[in-house]
Amino acid sequence: MKRVAIVGGGPGGLFTARILAETCGGLCQTTIFEALDRLGGKIITRSFKAAPVFYEAGTAEFYDYSRFGEDAVRDLVEKLGLKTVPLRGRTVILGDRILNTDGDIRRKLGESTAAAIEAFHVRCAGTQSADDYVEMYWRDDNVSPLAHKNFAEVLNEIPDEMARRFVETAVHTDVAAPPHLTTALNGVKNVLMDNDDYMSLYAIEGGNERLVKRLVETTKSDVLLNAPVTKVAKTAQGRYRVSFRRDGRIEQDDFDFVVMALPNYWLQGIDFEGRRLRQAMEAHLAHYDKPAHYLRVSALFKEPFWRKKLKGSYYMQDVFGGTCLYDEGVRHPGLQHGVLGWLIAGTEALALSNLSDSDIIRRVIDTLPAPLAHGRELLIEAQVQRWVGTVNAVPGGNPVHELRKRHQPEPKEHPGLLTVGDYLFDSTVNGVHDSAEFAAGVVMTELRRAHYAIPHDELVPSEATDGALGAGYHDQYAGDMTYEESFAEYFSEYYTVDLIRTIWGRKPPYKLLDVGSATGITLELFDKLGVEAWGIENSAHIHSRTLPKWKHRNFLGDVRALPFEDGQFDFVYDTCLCYLPEEDLDTAISELFRVVRTGVFFGGITSDMTKEVIERHELFCGVQSLMTTWEWAERFMKQGFRMAIVDPKVLKKAWRIECASNEGDYPWYPDMKTLRSCFFTKPAVLHDVRGPVFESGPAANGRQSPAQLFDSAP
Repeated sequence: MKRVAIVGGGPGGLFTARILAETCGGLCQTTIFEALDRLGGKIITRSFKAAPVFYEAGTAEFYDYSRFGEDAVRDLVEKLGLKTVPLRGRTVILGDRILNTDGDIRRKLGESTAAAIEAFHVRCAGTQSADDYVEMYWRDDNVSPLAHKNFAEVLNEIPDEMARRFVETAVHTDVAAPPHLTTALNGVKNVLMDNDDYMSLYAIEGGNERLVKRLVETTKSDVLLNAPVTKVAKTAQGRYRVSFRRDGRIEQDDFDFVVMALPNYWLQGIDFEGRRLRQAMEAHLAHYDKPAHYLRVSALFKEPFWRKKLKGSYYMQDVFGGTCLYDEGVRHPGLQHGVLGWLIAGTEALALSNLSDSDIIRRVIDTLPAPLAHGRELLIEAQVQRWVGTVNAVPGGNPVHELRKRHQPEPKEHPGLLTVGDYLFDSTVNGVHDSAEFAAGVVMTELRRAHYAIPHDELVPSEATDGALGAGYHDQYAGDMTYEESFAEYFSEYYTVDLIRTIWGRKPPYKLLDVGSATGITLELFDKLGVEAWGIENSAHIHSRTLPKWKHRNFLGDVRALPFEDGQFDFVYDTCLCYLPEEDLDTAISELFRVVRTGVFFGGITSDMTKEVIERHELFCGVQSLMTTWEWAERFMKQGFRMAIVDPKVLKKAWRIECASNEGDYPWYPDMKTLRSCFFTKPAVLHDVRGPVFESGPAANGRQSPAQLFDSAP
């Protein structure tokens, strides 16, 4: 059994451990190293001394994307039996003016200011749809003009000064940095957080740390507390030696994988031994060295005196650059006292952190606006929690790197050392879960590759076979049965046509290319359903068995150089990409993008298929590019494709088709999310990775692209 060290017992470390236990618990054992005496990192719920009343000292909320489909964090919260509380807040306080509604804005700030605020929000929404916001097409981010401006420049395009102040106040704590220290793209994305069409917020009833406690209760990891890691080095045997301090002495232990689940600033205190690894980590740290800061002040009052004046669960106030006030009582039903939690962000939080707790508390309480000033007399107790440098002002970095590069700083000689953190995504708990899921997927792939290694070297594509699978692959396709004899077990034309109809709304007739068509059996079966199917196969051995009737449509060729015209096919059905070396995938997928008009059904082998189906069918035989479906999706999106399934209802229908096709047999995909990552659409609006957004087709004429919305002042 392989050993995995997880350095950091915050959400990233706990998520990674749980995912590994669920996906490959029988293949590895995890050990969590935590420098402090508790697990949970920035998710921490505490109680006041004067009364048994809880407050959030760290992470205040979670993002809810569940209406767009699967939401991994929300699903986990519910799976662990925790109840949630929705958080809503539209109130902005400017000076002594409390603005709860749009009507308040018009009356107290004027119609022109209200119009300027609305216009800015419309411009922000025009940069990306809610679906794109959730999917995070990072290559689009890199070519967006917003990535090359700072947020202050965009805010200064707002013609009304009071409107600019309103927007800056409302977004400041989400960005956690002054506008000039983050990109315009990051700023705009955080503005969209206040748009109900893009996302919503929630907290965990009884305290957010209940999530940590449930994760700890269910963990299968060995846990070492008060054990800060000091060094990571590669051994002569190819393992990773982790040095850590415990009980006043340095101890060492060796592992097969190391996952660094630490904030960027904590990583800088670890010695990465060896020139190559050290330089790679230096480059990694430098790319994400954009520290942002938080300071939390939680105050217990005799009563919630503000509720008659303020509406919602939280409020934004124009003090300390823009501060968020949380009504902590909404997540603790039945609370008689009042608790306000001030979240101060950016350089203001950094500056205040130099003061004593008492000085910070005094300054914060003094900022209560005149309509709420009487509340100062109701103060019972206040507590301060500093979070200096714990988040990122430009999450994901600029430019944004592909996922492998984010998580494997040195893949050539140290592929088993991975990084996990919210700074690699969007500085949220949801982001750190995404990071943990990707890193765990990389580890799982390598564990399964080693465990299910099949010693059939003659089947692996080679120069002798012109890069095609060896003859034995198709002659012993399923045990002793040939491809033709076992074909029906692995292919159903009805299944494929049903999925295309469900996902893209297309019924035959249409034109389809089968990539990896072997003898071309599929062409005849598709033809009976009204589908004009063509094939491409690179194995001369199996292609030679093509029936004469279909030789004019079943080509002997290479997916990396397709002998077809641009846009010749409506759909592509692929089963061959996974048998190519990774270095050829970009070329092959770009060819699919060129010849297809609508979309691709990727039916290749992935490392995250179910354990049972992998074992039964020896699926990894001959596979050269073994990756999770998420990594395959990244490959397709890199070449311009988009996820084809964006409607949760469509996904559920597709999943029912998948489950019905496996009735009485083991399922191929473990869940809907995995299945979703097998279908890709060629968008009408193309995003060229080499330059600005461009559009194709008649719809492009006379229409402003999203990338142009902030190209110039209104």
